Amino acid sequence: MNDTVTGIILKQTDYREADVIISVLTKEYGKLSFVASGARKMKSKNAGAIMPCTIAEIQFDYRPDKTMFRLRTARTRQYFRILHEDLLLSAAASAACECADVMAMAGSEEEFITEKYELLETCLTYLNEKKDPDLVLACYLAELMDLFGISLDVDECVHCGSLQVSAFSVADGGFLCEECARKASVPLRPARQLKRLRLVVKAGLKHFAAAEATDENFRQELLDLAAAMRRHAGVEIRSFSFYNSLFDH
Repeated sequence: MNDTVTGIILKQTDYREADVIISVLTKEYGKLSFVASGARKMKSKNAGAIMPCTIAEIQFDYRPDKTMFRLRTARTRQYFRILHEDLLLSAAASAACECADVMAMAGSEEEFITEKYELLETCLTYLNEKKDPDLVLACYLAELMDLFGISLDVDECVHCGSLQVSAFSVADGGFLCEECARKASVPLRPARQLKRLRLVVKAGLKHFAAAEATDENFRQELLDLAAAMRRHAGVEIRSFSFYNSLFDH
């Protein structure tokens, strides 16, 4: 059955002599993989539409028992030009797409497919609007973790329930009071930094404007959330290494 689907290109991998395999996040079927024949040839009509961090309309023959298909044609729906022309924004977008790729299961049986698609689309849109990439990525990770049921506890001490928090623990997945932090040998954090982390976790991308309005620097909060993702989701986002390296120069 010939079908058409709109999806976000998450990843592209060289395959055979001139083909590529693309990973695509769709609203209808979740994450699917496509073989794009001849996509690396100079005259390929599909090459421009299947670049990572691009939204494309793809024609293929859908079968419910498969998650890998042969791509017939692809047409660009949203290129995000500014995002692709800026190295930092492009690196941030790659990190977001890699997160979606490694966290999403193949096929349409996964929960919250539409929410995950719309979350990534919003993330790419904000990056294309040149919003602070640290804040965009931090809010994206916070909301993605919430969808997967591993949201950070930023309301109280995760051990004793005290509202007087003084530290953040990646291992414990949330805030600690001063006494519990001391017992766990976790360094104390400035109150302002804890407030920023709470804001990001509570806001996500749904209430991005509230976090953006503070005009704060959210680099540490992004690092905290990325570390929490590694610890509690068990995934290593390699694109974050390149993104973070851009701040070392």
